[in-house]
Amino acid sequence: MFYEDDRLVGFLAIYCFLSTEVEISGMVHPDSRRQGLFSQLSKAAIEECRRREIPKLIFINERGSHSGKAFLSSLGAQYGFSEYVMDLQEPVKLAPSSSDERVTIRPAQVTDTELLVTLNQSGFNMPEEDAREYVSQTMTGDKEWTWIAELGNRKVPIGKIGAMMEEGGRGLIYGFCVSPVVRGKGYGRQILRLTIEALQQDHDVTFIHLEVAVENEKALGLYESCGFKTKNANDYYELLLSSKAQQNKG
Repeated sequence: MFYEDDRLVGFLAIYCFLSTEVEISGMVHPDSRRQGLFSQLSKAAIEECRRREIPKLIFINERGSHSGKAFLSSLGAQYGFSEYVMDLQEPVKLAPSSSDERVTIRPAQVTDTELLVTLNQSGFNMPEEDAREYVSQTMTGDKEWTWIAELGNRKVPIGKIGAMMEEGGRGLIYGFCVSPVVRGKGYGRQILRLTIEALQQDHDVTFIHLEVAVENEKALGLYESCGFKTKNANDYYELLLSSKAQQNKG
C-alpha cells in the first residue's frame, strides 16, 4: 500500500494459488496518478516474487485501461488471455429432476483430496503437482469453500465447485468443473444453481460474481442461463521471471 500524508492513495494485491505463479492487481487514486506510484509498487512486488523464487507474475488489467496496458508493456509483460467478469442478476429457477438425475452438493472433506486432484486435472488440464497444491490452498482458507457435486441416490461424484467470501457480502465462484464423462447433460446448471442457493442461504452472500474465459462459449452460455450477465472484461498479462517459466511457456 502507498500512503501520502497518512492517506491511502494506492495499493497492489498479490494473489497466490500456486507456488509457480501469482496474480497481481492494484489501483492508484486518480489524483495521484502519473507520479510513478504504481511503478514503485510493482517493483516491490517483482522483487518480493524474485526473493520467493516465483517464476511467473500475471497482471490483471481491466479492458479499456490504455494506461494500464502501456505500463505492462513497459514492464515487458506479454498478453496471455482474457476473461469476462459476470455478475448474478436474477437466479433462474430449475425444473424438478427425478431422483436418478438429481444433483446434490456437499462440503468437501480432506478425504476427498484425490477426487479433487483428479477433477482439477481433467477440468483445467493441470499437472498433478499443481492440482495437489491448488487443492491444498483452497481447502484451508477461512473464507473459502469447496463443494463436491454428486448424482442420484448412489451419490456418484461428478464435479466440484468453489467459492470465496469477499468484503461487503460479496462472493466469488471459481474452480467449477464437471467430469468429462457426464458433460452436456445439464448437470452443470444444477450444480451452479445449488451453489448460489448455498451462498445466499448458508453464508449470507448478497452479491455473487465469477469470471470465465472469453473463448469458453459453452461455459458463458451456462452462466447466462443461470442469471449471470457480463459486466466487463479483464486482460491478463504475463511477466516471466525465470528461465524455467520461459521453458514451461514454450
